[in-house]
Amino acid sequence: MGTEPLIKRPCECKVLIVDDEDVICEVLKTALAPHFNTTVCNSGKDATALIDQHCFDVIVTDLKLPDILGTEILAYAKSRDEFVEVIIITGYATLDSATDALNLGAVSYLSKPFAISDFLFQVEKAIASRIFHLKSLHLMQKSDMLEPGVKEHIYDITALYYFTRKLMMSLEISEIMKVVLDEANQRTGAAFCVVGVDLQGYQEIYVSPSYGELDEKSIRTQLTRSWDKCFSYLSEQEFVSEKIPLHIHRGRQGEKQAAIDKELQSVSVPMIVAGKTIGSISVFKNEIESKGHSQFMYVFTSLVSSVVEHAYSDMVARFEAKTDSLTGVGNHRFFHETLEREIARANRRNSSFSLVLLDIDNFKIINDTYGHQVGDAVIIDLTRRLSSSIRCADILARYGGEEFCLILPEGEEQGSQILVERICQKISEQPFTCASATFNYSASFGLAVYRGDKPISKDALIEKADKAMYASKRKGKSQVTVCC
Repeated sequence: MGTEPLIKRPCECKVLIVDDEDVICEVLKTALAPHFNTTVCNSGKDATALIDQHCFDVIVTDLKLPDILGTEILAYAKSRDEFVEVIIITGYATLDSATDALNLGAVSYLSKPFAISDFLFQVEKAIASRIFHLKSLHLMQKSDMLEPGVKEHIYDITALYYFTRKLMMSLEISEIMKVVLDEANQRTGAAFCVVGVDLQGYQEIYVSPSYGELDEKSIRTQLTRSWDKCFSYLSEQEFVSEKIPLHIHRGRQGEKQAAIDKELQSVSVPMIVAGKTIGSISVFKNEIESKGHSQFMYVFTSLVSSVVEHAYSDMVARFEAKTDSLTGVGNHRFFHETLEREIARANRRNSSFSLVLLDIDNFKIINDTYGHQVGDAVIIDLTRRLSSSIRCADILARYGGEEFCLILPEGEEQGSQILVERICQKISEQPFTCASATFNYSASFGLAVYRGDKPISKDALIEKADKAMYASKRKGKSQVTVCC
């Protein structure tokens, strides 16, 4: 990679566009041409060669290229220049792919189709971030000329900026907590750090040592000893009884190993959003330098609090968007997203899985005879019976109305049929009882097997299971039909 000046103007910045469609490359290059020095290519091989030859400030890459994934270009570019900004664009966006890209260091993720104005904004933001990094590096190189207090302050500002940037790129709560714990350990020299949360109905504790691994029994003892000081907003009794989840991360690997000493001291700062305590961040170490650590912890916690609150709110919103409000299981949207993933996995592994559609028999008669409230109670009861009958890896969702679906991963036809027939019999044999009535109900099942060596579309697979289910209805109901 060539040598480039650390300080540059936006118009001097170089952008690389990687997409296998010439039309897209031309459109994006035309949009950027008045503002930046832009290069285009159509493959991962060409992209890596260009990255070796030039110092690009921003790289815009499609997620799926003919030879490699855009995330591989992202990782390669970051290995050559830690502060290069990468934007991922794709027509196949999923939460998993967005999470992977952002956690690898992408500055943003755009789903096709997108407006050129949105694209330009993302590139301009990436250029601004790149220039900030370059100026910071320049100041770092000149820091020997600065007074010690000014030098230390510049380091603090830069370190906090990098931490905030990394924190904002994480989508999953476990990733956010890991970033927070690692940063707190590194900045304070702690034996271990702890984040406690009481938010959106979730109460949980995350722990990570600076080095090595922590023994769960020892950490529980240490946290209980410091409970009133660090976790007064949580119930100690529920923690002792393990009703409050404890997530223990591994620290950095090296010669040092994590250890818990009875003499460890702690400093704890609450996380507060809109005047409400949502948790706390606690540092445990041999000696607490109260003034310095308190100042850092207050600034650090103020940065973290809103991100943590947003992450939990986002998780709840995503969960609710994919959850059926009556039964609490996955909804129609969840079913389709999960089925797409299972099909993709079966294709990659050349494996099989089973799809089952089922429908409550004579449900209209139940509603007409007993009322819609009893009908809803039957749907909830069926959900419980199905949930208690399937395996941990199996997936249950409500397809709509009185119709449900099961996805049985790695399911061969014979084994899946035996399981479904057992469920069918269990449903019909157990009476349903509510305040006003007791009666039996049943369901009809249709089973279709997806084979990775003979791929079909998602809609075709659903149609096969649906036809099999209606065949069960025609044959007398309360039975299982397998689609050939």
